[in-house]
Amino acid sequence: MQKPSVGPDAARYLLAGMGEPVSRPFHLRWLLPKVCGQEPGRWWTVWGLSWVVAATGMFWWRFAAGDDWRVSGAATVLLLALPGILGPPVSIPIQVDLPATALMLVGMALFTVGTPAATVAGVVVMLVAASIRETAPIWAAMTLWSAWPLVALAAPLIAAAFIRSSKTDPLGGEFQYVADHPVRSALAAHADRWRDGWLMVAPWGVCLAGLVGADWRLILILAVAYAQLLVATDTVRLLHHAAGPAMAAAAAQFVPVEWLLLAVAVHVVWWRKPERI
Repeated sequence: MQKPSVGPDAARYLLAGMGEPVSRPFHLRWLLPKVCGQEPGRWWTVWGLSWVVAATGMFWWRFAAGDDWRVSGAATVLLLALPGILGPPVSIPIQVDLPATALMLVGMALFTVGTPAATVAGVVVMLVAASIRETAPIWAAMTLWSAWPLVALAAPLIAAAFIRSSKTDPLGGEFQYVADHPVRSALAAHADRWRDGWLMVAPWGVCLAGLVGADWRLILILAVAYAQLLVATDTVRLLHHAAGPAMAAAAAQFVPVEWLLLAVAVHVVWWRKPERI
């Protein structure tokens, strides 16, 4: 197969799909490279289905939590329309963020249903999500304020024990520097942009309404989401996959029902080319 022009993360997943060792933490994200390998069609299928699963999971979670169907629907659209959920073009379709978030949302819905069978199913789904991206159980636990999702951290722990990582980044060059100096690289990438509203705030769109009267749990998950920027060079993608579900749910609950359709219409269009990385 002729390699497509892909981003660095996607390139690592393609290498992992060939059985090549990749650097931390990419070696923990073994499931999709194993399933999809070098086949573009498989990656496109997973990416496309992930939107359906994410929409189902978000609506189900909010409806199970007691939200009206209109509020649940609005929260779903607010989340999926975030530019970081779509991600940069070089990550489409070879990525783990959207598939992991989609399964995380389904797991969150099952935990919210709360029956013994649903809880067991939630753990199983979250184990799969954690095998796609190791941080999924952490964001689910913080969003639900429940320890149940953390059981799924067994998946990356087992992967770390049995899957060998590469001591050097397979892409070399500047990427090796980023791997060796994550904090220094992150600070350099965000230099002079910490107060750039178009990067740090505007991409949230109407989800910013969730900050009105926000409780401490939402503030905490936002604080941890933004703390990632101290060790990672990406921005919007990380923020939205981490705190997006909580922010979308809070915003949909705050906006009066009669204003939800207008809020969604304002949110889904791009008034300015957004940051997506």
